[in-house]
Amino acid sequence: MIELMKDNYMYGTGNGPDWHVHIDPPKRKVKSFYEESVEAIEYIHANKTGRFQVLYSGGVDGQYVIELLRRLKMPFDVVIIHLKDNEGKFLNGHDIVHAHEFCKSRNISPKVYDLNFTEFVESGKMLEISESITCCSIALPGTMHICSQLDGFILMGTDPAYVIKKEDDKWFLQELEYNHGSLRYFAKYKLNGVPCFLQYTAEMTLSYLLDPAIKKLVSNVDPTKEGNNAVKALVFNNGSNFNIPVYDPMTSRKKYTGYERVYNSSFAKEHPNLAIYTELRKKWNGEYLEAYDECVARLSVNQ
Repeated sequence: MIELMKDNYMYGTGNGPDWHVHIDPPKRKVKSFYEESVEAIEYIHANKTGRFQVLYSGGVDGQYVIELLRRLKMPFDVVIIHLKDNEGKFLNGHDIVHAHEFCKSRNISPKVYDLNFTEFVESGKMLEISESITCCSIALPGTMHICSQLDGFILMGTDPAYVIKKEDDKWFLQELEYNHGSLRYFAKYKLNGVPCFLQYTAEMTLSYLLDPAIKKLVSNVDPTKEGNNAVKALVFNNGSNFNIPVYDPMTSRKKYTGYERVYNSSFAKEHPNLAIYTELRKKWNGEYLEAYDECVARLSVNQ
């Protein structure tokens, strides 16, 4: 099977306060994020088995992956998860509307998988998955459950390298323990695919951090921005000209997880199989931080 991360350049260890992420620097001079994405997907395409199955919820990460595959004329299917309650009502309809609209605009017929979230929780399956991969996220287990049912090569965008502003307007690379849950799930259950494509190679990670949009972000030119969700589409468009829309809270293109209605429901607060996640977060909610300037300098040793 293909590596979950190229050359295992990034991996996490420990839990909670002991969570640490090891990141190797690229061994060669990096190109633009788009050029590195092309090289990475061409490597994966040459070494994978099965047709690409692209998980897509309507965000810009998944849109970037789809546009990349379309441009390179690589065959793929789009997979959209419909999260529903016991009555068949949508829980993530506000999020996946973008996925369906985008697929329609590109003449793509997506594969739709329904997940009865109420049943998933009450059966204990959701908690079983979380405990098996030490993951405190409510959102991740359902996606992993659907991934386990897919035939082909699973490809998930997930986030690229994430930078966040902390106290004193200082910027850091942030790696959250629960975001690595997909890597642990794929490894534990030997799934065929890449769950974190946008960080698949050391070159992709450094090229993203060096992109002009990220450099401008961490220079605090716009003090209202506190993370890279607001500008990552600019990185995706740089050199690709995909024209992916930027997240903007003042427009219809907002950043969602798809689980907003779950988080705010009485079901989440009252059902013991969901209430227990408060305790899980005390154990498995690690945050790895590395100062942006120091991180970039360390990863640029071969530039």
